[in-house]
Amino acid sequence: MIALLLGILAWRLISPHAPTVQQQAHEHCLDCHATPHDLPSAPHAEMGCAICHLGNVLAAAKPEAHRGLEREPGALATVGQTCARSGCHTDEGRTVATSLMATGRGLIAVDRWAFGQIALPNGATTIVELLASPTPTAADDHLRKLCAGCHLNTRRANRDDAISGRHATGSGCSACHIPAGTTADHPRIDTRVADDRCVGCHSRSARIGLSYQGLAEAATATACDDPVFLPDGRAACAVTADAHHAAGLACIDCHVHTELMGDGVAHNHEAEQVEMTCESCHGPGLRASTWGQVTDAVTLRLASVRAAAHLAREPVLLASRGTPLWNVRQQANGGWVLRSKLDGRDHAIAPTPVDAAHSLTGHSRLTCASCHAAWTPTCASCHTEFAAAETQWDFAAGAVRPGRWRETSGGPAHAPPALAVRADGQIAPAAPGMILDLDATARGGKVVQARWFSAFDPHTTARHARTCASCHQSPAALGLGQGRLIGASDGPQFAPDHPDATGLAADRWTTLTATAPAQGTRAGLRSLNAAELRRIVRVGECLRCHDAGEPRVFGDFAAARQSIRRPASRCAGAQQAWLLAN
Repeated sequence: MIALLLGILAWRLISPHAPTVQQQAHEHCLDCHATPHDLPSAPHAEMGCAICHLGNVLAAAKPEAHRGLEREPGALATVGQTCARSGCHTDEGRTVATSLMATGRGLIAVDRWAFGQIALPNGATTIVELLASPTPTAADDHLRKLCAGCHLNTRRANRDDAISGRHATGSGCSACHIPAGTTADHPRIDTRVADDRCVGCHSRSARIGLSYQGLAEAATATACDDPVFLPDGRAACAVTADAHHAAGLACIDCHVHTELMGDGVAHNHEAEQVEMTCESCHGPGLRASTWGQVTDAVTLRLASVRAAAHLAREPVLLASRGTPLWNVRQQANGGWVLRSKLDGRDHAIAPTPVDAAHSLTGHSRLTCASCHAAWTPTCASCHTEFAAAETQWDFAAGAVRPGRWRETSGGPAHAPPALAVRADGQIAPAAPGMILDLDATARGGKVVQARWFSAFDPHTTARHARTCASCHQSPAALGLGQGRLIGASDGPQFAPDHPDATGLAADRWTTLTATAPAQGTRAGLRSLNAAELRRIVRVGECLRCHDAGEPRVFGDFAAARQSIRRPASRCAGAQQAWLLAN
């Protein structure tokens, strides 16, 4: 019997699974960490220390007590023993490992594709695997030194400079669930994730974390009347914020847990993991169920923690893959209200109007953001080069290593989005000016001159849609670059503002006479093709005389085009005058 008791005691001293909620009274942690400042807030305060920090539960001396200590609870390397242990957040721990914030699969695939390493911008390699590779390629080295400091497996001491300082809150779960900033107190653990915990990572690449709050990155502070400085020293100008941000909505008010903590599926790209769309809240064709049919365990726990009790028959809206929007409730009049997850304020949701503007002929392929995204960041002169003689922080080594990747440009800017065609045939906004020169010769790579636009939601939603002319008469929106459309007897021509050595627009994605559409940064993503460009420009010609709301012309545009071909037509004369004038 004595041997058995000694065996049990020894197991408790070495097992990372030893602490349980019922055993915390026996912990010796509080022998040293006895002040209120050392204790977490409710409900974790009752759980003691070792259930999150591991270590030896019953050891009284510091060396033994700290053996196996986890200084960053929530770190994905140990989350199965801490946050996601049996009886706690097991579902979230299982799915977060597959989330793109943890794996970075799309980031790696697109970068390798841009370097010419793989044929398609898809791949299964995770950021952890890339950092562990003993033989990194030029693309991998580029990622390890510029892009690998934001994923959820990154430890606090090895984070990107964009999220250093007040944004470095910890690893894995803690990166989002511990407020930014350091104090003398034990950090608070919460589910009210403020936007500053999102912006650190999402201020790079597409920069949606900046754009949502109305910040456009600038080349220098002098480019702004009242510059805002980001934690890593970059300057940004204050411009128009997203309508949802202006209304007081935080990132988590719209995004659901399957997008943030994963859904158990290893997606290739962010667009595949994102489940919320404009139509999820605004319609038309809202997806709804009842709370009695909700079986998603994470949603039910979230609603319970927030004391958001629901009746079984109460309707609930669903995101595109069926995840319930637990903070959206139906009113007595049939409308819907979103309750902020941060401050509890209610926001009435405006349904998409059933009007002529939303049923224009030829617009059925447009996504909501095609018309309602006001602007997007641009960079028409991005250049990336490798300097072998210099040094740079390597996130794989967690130290400075030889070789430095430098990114330069003529200056980031912002402009209305261009239009792109996705693989599913839908038209979506794209970043104009994602045109780069890549010089990786010193790292065993090659010089790449790329003209790849990327389609995404810029998170700059405006209540009022962009004008018809801003697409149909804008060369930049059509992917042609900055310049002017000029009338000619054989059809419109394009004169670029900034031609390159070939006479074409330096910031172009495609041309009016291209035999095939240009490629984008996703498989199947492309520019508008020649036939689509011709149709769009034809409408632009008519808009010079006719108001966009004139049903006689734009209600049945094909029939209207037939009528203006008659020589006696007033429209034909006006069109000829435009051709001569331009």
